[in-house]
Amino acid sequence: MVTGLVTGLFASVASPASAAGVYTVSANTEQGAFILQMCAEFEQQGTGCTVTWDTSTYQTSHAAERPVGDTAFNYSTQVLTHSMSWSDTVGSTDSLAVSASAKTQLWKTVEFAVTTTYTKTWSRSSTVTQTNSLPVPACSVGWLSRAAEMGHATGQFRLQFSKSHTFKIHGKKYRAFVVTDADFTAPTGNGALIARSRPMTDQERASCTR
Repeated sequence: MVTGLVTGLFASVASPASAAGVYTVSANTEQGAFILQMCAEFEQQGTGCTVTWDTSTYQTSHAAERPVGDTAFNYSTQVLTHSMSWSDTVGSTDSLAVSASAKTQLWKTVEFAVTTTYTKTWSRSSTVTQTNSLPVPACSVGWLSRAAEMGHATGQFRLQFSKSHTFKIHGKKYRAFVVTDADFTAPTGNGALIARSRPMTDQERASCTR
């Protein structure tokens, strides 16, 4: 039975509403982070705790665009089309204050739930590699920018510890927890590709065809 540390963590806060032995706590608290950490560690070992994820909301939006690939210089007096190869790697963010290994375990649960219900592609990291045509105006510099599509999921974890891991909180014993207020943002693999260009500087323009 694990009781001492959890009792200390919860002793200074008011007891959230509990139903049928289920203790509810926010992921944004030290207590919530501790419970998530414990469950993730036990689940990694294959015993002691199971975790599931309930999605409350899922929305997509585009991140700020950023240049991808090289720049292309057009020194001629007419529009030229360049073949541009590029690669873009986009990471993820979350609200969890747990160890890296615990995050990996919890992300697996969230990723499975989100991809099953909302989108086929949604993961902690996404790399997209393509080759695209880029028209560049005369005496101009061109480049490609990409605004990655990001999926933002909010929801709660449901944790169920085994009988060998009972937590005593405010005089009551709990093995089931709901950890609320968790959010995750990750790339879907999609995105908007934008062709950009600018006039050459005076120094660059000196090499343009007259």
